Amino acid sequence: MMLNQRLTRLEASTGNKMMGAEDRGFAIERYAAAHHQCGCASPSAISVAAYRHAIETAQNPVSQRLLACWLPGDEDL
Repeated sequence: MMLNQRLTRLEASTGNKMMGAEDRGFAIERYAAAHHQCGCASPSAISVAAYRHAIETAQNPVSQRLLACWLPGDEDL
């Protein structure tokens, strides 16, 4: 699924609100799994710890939703 499709689906589920702890946790788990699978294929991907910090400290819903949809190797950024 492309980034824009994931973003559209997340916007439909969260509206214009910040994500709850459970949704943030799911996004972090998904990113960690993708980061682990990519290995050296995406050397410029941010670390899981940096991703976790970014999604948990996002200041607005748009930024948080974008981060929640982003995976290492996304081609449509």
